Amino acid sequence: MTTVLRASPRRFVSTPTIERIAARALRYLQSGFSVHLRGCAGVGKTTLALHLADLLTRPIMLMYGDDDSKSSDLIGAQSGYTRKKVVDNFIHSVMKVEDEMKHTWVDSRLTLACREGFTLVYDEFNRSRPEVNNVLLSALEEKLLVLPPTSNQTEYIRVNPQFRAILTSNPEEYCGVHSTQDALMDRLVTINIPEPDELTQQEIVIQKTEIDRISAGFIVRLVRSFRQKTGSDKASGLRSSLVIAKVCQEHSIPAMPEDADFRDICSDVLLSRIGIPLEDATKILWEMLNDFIGAVELPIAEQVVELLEDLPESSIEQIAETLTQEQQIYRYLVRSNGAGLSDIESEFAIARTEVLEALRALTIQGLVIHRDRRFYAVEPLETET
Repeated sequence: MTTVLRASPRRFVSTPTIERIAARALRYLQSGFSVHLRGCAGVGKTTLALHLADLLTRPIMLMYGDDDSKSSDLIGAQSGYTRKKVVDNFIHSVMKVEDEMKHTWVDSRLTLACREGFTLVYDEFNRSRPEVNNVLLSALEEKLLVLPPTSNQTEYIRVNPQFRAILTSNPEEYCGVHSTQDALMDRLVTINIPEPDELTQQEIVIQKTEIDRISAGFIVRLVRSFRQKTGSDKASGLRSSLVIAKVCQEHSIPAMPEDADFRDICSDVLLSRIGIPLEDATKILWEMLNDFIGAVELPIAEQVVELLEDLPESSIEQIAETLTQEQQIYRYLVRSNGAGLSDIESEFAIARTEVLEALRALTIQGLVIHRDRRFYAVEPLETET
């Protein structure tokens, strides 16, 4: 059975850089061309390919390149037999028996996509041997899919005009990757996908892990700086940032350079993905973490906790009276340059109803505005005296 996918765009992180790339790719697809997204591991090629497929609003067929793949994995193959037996005894003195056995042909994903006009997402297609992908040549250029003559059906399928193919690939120097065919590349529009910029990585980390913005920004900066200093340019640091942020968020570990648990997580995640001696990489990471000490700002809630710990009881009561929850949220929005409801909830560890009440009060006072599901602080208007 072949499963048809429908992508969910709800968790796709869109930033100006991503939007420009997506707009370029979508333009080619809408004009009838197939697109090839090329870039190093972890830059988001597959996610972008599924997002583009969703924008085409057609069912999606997802395939993965594999060194063991055969052409039949793309177009289909004979699968079992169909037997038909007819016994004709209409004239009692005559017995006619017809016994027929035929192969059963089962379409694979490429054939089904070409026949029905679906969108084919062929992820890491250059992990398949080049000759396996030969069936794509006529489908993309002549709009004809050629089937084996033994398939007990027409040998040619006219490709549906709505068929589109989105291919992704890793650089050829990666292990297990084959060279791409010139003839196939000539039929594709190739877009090189760079590593996401710092803003994009930060937004992805926040949305995927729900960690606060300050911690996400620090983790992304730390991973990017470490990769630059160790020359680790064969893969993106986004996956490393996601792993570190998710573990910190789920186990309540502060993303602070002086925290021992955070240092251990960074060591485990980052030192296993470098191409220089372990001793040198460890030294670089430790020096970077030491340089960051004092430069990373604590989340507001933790700042308040630290402040209260050093103050006498009378001062704590005074601060509690003067610094209301609304003021704390307003200060947080000013410092974070906007935040979503989940960000505020996680920052102050309070219920959503309390957050909404505070935001409603701030909005009535004209101190907060709501735009694109995020809340932004507004400077209070000066009154004339």
